[in-house]
Amino acid sequence: MTQPGSSTGNQTAPAARLQDRYLLGLLFFVTAATYLTTLRFGFVYDDKNQIYFNPFIKAWRYVPQYFANSLWRRADPLALGVYYRPLYLVWLRFNYAMFSIRPMGWHLSEVLLHLLVTWLVYRTIKTMTGQFTPAWVTALIFSVHPIHHEVVAWISGANESLYAALFLAAFLAYLHFRKSSEAGWMILSCLFYGLALLSKETAIVLPVLIFAYDWIAGVSEAAPTDRSISGRITCSFMQVVYYIPIGSIYLIVRYKAMTGFNDSTPNASFATWLLTLPSVLCFYLKNWFLPFHLSEFYDLPYQTRPNLAHVFLPAVIVFLMVGAVCMVRNRIGSRHVGYAALWILVPLLPALNIFLFKVDDLVHDRYFYVPSIGASLLVALLIERVGQHQPQPVVFGQPLRVVVMALGLTSILAAGTIKAINFWQDDYTLFSRAQQIAPHNPGAVNNLSVEWISRGELEQAQSALEKGLQENREDSRFATNLGRALYLQKQYAKAEEFTRHAMALDPNVAESYVTLGEIQLKQNRPAEAKDSVRRAVELSPFDAHYHTIYGIVLELNGDCPQAMIQFNAAEALVPGDFFTRREMAKCGSTKAPAVTLAPQPVPH
Repeated sequence: MTQPGSSTGNQTAPAARLQDRYLLGLLFFVTAATYLTTLRFGFVYDDKNQIYFNPFIKAWRYVPQYFANSLWRRADPLALGVYYRPLYLVWLRFNYAMFSIRPMGWHLSEVLLHLLVTWLVYRTIKTMTGQFTPAWVTALIFSVHPIHHEVVAWISGANESLYAALFLAAFLAYLHFRKSSEAGWMILSCLFYGLALLSKETAIVLPVLIFAYDWIAGVSEAAPTDRSISGRITCSFMQVVYYIPIGSIYLIVRYKAMTGFNDSTPNASFATWLLTLPSVLCFYLKNWFLPFHLSEFYDLPYQTRPNLAHVFLPAVIVFLMVGAVCMVRNRIGSRHVGYAALWILVPLLPALNIFLFKVDDLVHDRYFYVPSIGASLLVALLIERVGQHQPQPVVFGQPLRVVVMALGLTSILAAGTIKAINFWQDDYTLFSRAQQIAPHNPGAVNNLSVEWISRGELEQAQSALEKGLQENREDSRFATNLGRALYLQKQYAKAEEFTRHAMALDPNVAESYVTLGEIQLKQNRPAEAKDSVRRAVELSPFDAHYHTIYGIVLELNGDCPQAMIQFNAAEALVPGDFFTRREMAKCGSTKAPAVTLAPQPVPH
């Protein structure tokens, strides 16, 4: 039923369409203006491995391989992987075809994708609630919230927004099916569900969301309202039965492509998960309702024993927040509050499965991208209800108080977003911010140290890496990069010591073998260098740079024919690379068979 002053129920259809057009125009303008500065950003963090150095997105002939391998196969062929996202790789391929390695086009594509998600949020909330005001206010809050900084400002964040667009499209099609009972809508919903699964595995929770939504929404108007619990369960289950075959087929395909569901042993026991859960939930609550001090990394370790600061206090905060929502739910509409709670909790469930997460990766703001829809709806409902029964002037058919409050909140959020996204302009700024916010996070410390190495600030990098290795003795990244920093300082003996230590911690990191090979060359040990770099190429056969280095080592060992094979392999991976062609020229007229990149499965 239409709420007074909150919908277009008392307006003519042309007036309602005009109102819709004006407010959506405002919504898109505010969103685009907020993220405009991202167009000048470059490739950062994972963008380089996923785009810049990834040969598989640079030719259409590799597309079938996207559906038979993990996302990170190029970077780590020996790992089975846990990320099966072929449609995301297709998205990268389309973008590369349009923009090559010009980052502005990639950033524009990401902003447009976020605008599409924003529009789908508006359409979904409007269809779900039957009200206009909560729909546009929810979409407006969602569109500019600072917690989305890494999704929109980071090119690789498109993984999240692509999945979100397809997930929302599947749910929206279901809503139309529920109202019309037309089979076409269900077919469309199942299609979008399958595509969402191929974009990101977290889409698997859609049937849970639909089941819970149907439970809250109740049965159709004509059905009895006193249906038994078992009857309601049966009714709600029938709403999701069509999705079960889609999910089952996906799991089978994923299992075959990944040779199992994952290759990791749990990093945490159930007790540790239970003790860590309050701080994880409190983290997302804090970063959404108080979006300050945002970063790519955070200091949030596993909790192995009960304590006040990281277990009991966060649990109390979460319970108080839930209690506050329960207290006001009847005032702002219990059914709609239920919808908001669903959109917060159900899409967040996969991010709470921290058993397999590394200690520096337990939480990320991007994991709250879709759950943010529910939080935005909750705030929109509160804004709609404030002063609801008082006479108010109307702007674009909306109560002035709603427009003022929504735009005021949007201005604050947009300012926070503009500040947050600026940290994504380059790697040094990003990792400096991360180390400032999370000084004890291993990933933040290691990545900033790598940037210091690339900038020639070797002593600073060495100091940070030595401290990081002392605090994280089993983390091979610190030993690997410490060896690199010492090598660049020409401390070859110490560099070899730490590089071999890194190899002992993790014998499958190709970078360690390359560094060792370079150290051996400097010490006039070319035969040993050949063996080291050959192992690096075996571990990472799709890295053009490693093939080139191996070719140089073979050339120094007097084997130009084999060196040319490696140079041709590098050329096949990254055509036209100046460094590779320069080294090829040094072998002169030596001929070698051409190499065609045709990756084969690597035994584990």
